[in-house]
Amino acid sequence: MGKYFGTDGFRGEANRELTAMHAFQLGQFLGSFYGSQARRARVVIGKDTRASGYMLEDALCAGLTSAGADAYLLHVTPTPSVSYVARTEGFDCGVMISASHNPYWDNGIKLMNGVGEKMDDALQDELEAYIDGDPNSIPWAVEDLSLIHISEPTR
Repeated sequence: MGKYFGTDGFRGEANRELTAMHAFQLGQFLGSFYGSQARRARVVIGKDTRASGYMLEDALCAGLTSAGADAYLLHVTPTPSVSYVARTEGFDCGVMISASHNPYWDNGIKLMNGVGEKMDDALQDELEAYIDGDPNSIPWAVEDLSLIHISEPTR
């Protein structure tokens, strides 16, 4: 288990251990990791009914699109549906925003690979390194987001 990811995703109290910035960075990393100059990453996202899920979903989508990826929203749905859609519809990966049986103030982000299984631990380790590293290490998609034009961030 890493700093952020445990046995079943990134979990914690919303806006304390798991923030909108974490979700944004996760989206940015996934968009960059699965995307390329020739192809946009495709990520499917679902969530449960927790109020913080809307915040995390929006931040995740912002991170994905900032890296030139496409986000497909299933909105409120059970976790197995994200796994199924990721596997059967050719997505690069799936993300479920849910803390399952934990208290309502908690939330979590579960990552699934393109075959609908739990994301590889090594990739989660890379994601953690990105969250704790240089936020400018991933370039931003600019100009026409339907084409991938990459430039360095200007922060």
